[in-house]
Amino acid sequence: MVTVAEIIEVRRGHIEAPAGCGKTELIAGCVAGGSLKPTLILTHTTAGVAALRQRLKRGNVPAANYRLNTIAGWALSIIAMFPERAGYRHNPLAAPDYTAIQSSVGALCRSGDIAREIAATYGRLLVDEYQDCSISQHAIVSGIANAIPTVVFGDPMQAVFGFGADPLADWNSNVASTFPRIGHLGTPWRWNNAGANDLGNWLLGARGLLQQGLSIDLRSCPGRVFWHPLGGVTAGAITEQIKVQYDISREHPNDSILIVGDSKLAETRHSYASRAYGVSVVEPVDFTDVVGSATSMNGRSGTSLLHACIGFLVKVMTNVYGDKLLARLQSIEADRNRTLPTPPERAAIALTHSGGYAEAVAFIKAMAADRDRRVYRHSAFNIMVDALSSSAATRRDLGETIAALREQQRHAGRVVPTKAVGSTLLLKGLEAHHAIILDADRPGNVMSRQHLYVALSRGARSVHVFSRNPILP
Repeated sequence: MVTVAEIIEVRRGHIEAPAGCGKTELIAGCVAGGSLKPTLILTHTTAGVAALRQRLKRGNVPAANYRLNTIAGWALSIIAMFPERAGYRHNPLAAPDYTAIQSSVGALCRSGDIAREIAATYGRLLVDEYQDCSISQHAIVSGIANAIPTVVFGDPMQAVFGFGADPLADWNSNVASTFPRIGHLGTPWRWNNAGANDLGNWLLGARGLLQQGLSIDLRSCPGRVFWHPLGGVTAGAITEQIKVQYDISREHPNDSILIVGDSKLAETRHSYASRAYGVSVVEPVDFTDVVGSATSMNGRSGTSLLHACIGFLVKVMTNVYGDKLLARLQSIEADRNRTLPTPPERAAIALTHSGGYAEAVAFIKAMAADRDRRVYRHSAFNIMVDALSSSAATRRDLGETIAALREQQRHAGRVVPTKAVGSTLLLKGLEAHHAIILDADRPGNVMSRQHLYVALSRGARSVHVFSRNPILP
């Protein structure tokens, strides 16, 4: 057991924190009392920022007591404030090179050149999800720790991020040697508070087995962990997966559900959400395909822009039927239509008549308002509408606009829907009443022990796992 008092007293250290064992409450407790200067709280993802902000708000922690950001976002702000000292000047109109930015800020922090500014601004540093720190991010935190008291929280069994040329800091040789161990959290509060003590204890046991390199049996926690055998028929599997989600929603209409999809094949997650009513996609922060769609719209107008809008809507909305819509527009324009144009059709016609971004927004919104269609990638849809609206008002390049909005969202965090599908990378740090893992042992992409543990620990009341084998990995 680790207390808030112990954390406040140490100059630097680390706490090993398995999922759901009270880490966020400890962080909230450390900043609840306030101090002369705010506490800097850093984590890795915008989803993690959103989860921390929600928890701090729920605990009535005054916003003045802390500054919350991703490590990458904080590094970007430091580069903006001290470009000369960091030896790196970022073009705000260009996509940030976070590897270069973090490397420069790490060197700056460790040099001590901004130690006085850091100490004057913050009272202490708390870093969440430290197992996901890269070498360059570890350098940033280590440098800050030379200026103010620093405690990091993490779990090596939840290390699922990879940074390519910027590898993860090793938990033993890098983290523990820089930040001595303070303690280990071992009470599964998330599950105890949900009345699922048996699931919490099972997950802690499963974590221990996985950490030792052993396998776990999904049939060993009846009533909480449900194994659904996967056969060879893909269509049948999707039908069963959606049925499980519907059954949970029907039995527990107010409960949240996180659906863990394939980490490599985003289109399979999109396909699931398009078929499962009420489920929305959790998007990666770079919005790659949305930016691609914006690029195809950039500078276009009239019919050309309409085609680009339809190409985008097909990716985020059901029942677009672009070919039928275009054929119908031709019929209306030639006065061959027997029925009056619908609102989406009227908006499309207005766009074809040399319409620009404002007309594109009207068309996209009209399509979304149609009762026969459904948006299932809400974040992607909304950022495109915002980008088009902003560019229409400012005449700014659409590509630059969506890049700026993407960075704003990266820093601000996001609200995750009640029923959401994503990958372990996108859902890590989040929790729900129930978790559904769509394919835990797909040939060619079998979940690693860390990915499996992260996925299993998302659900507080039940976990449903689809796999070919009940013994994993």
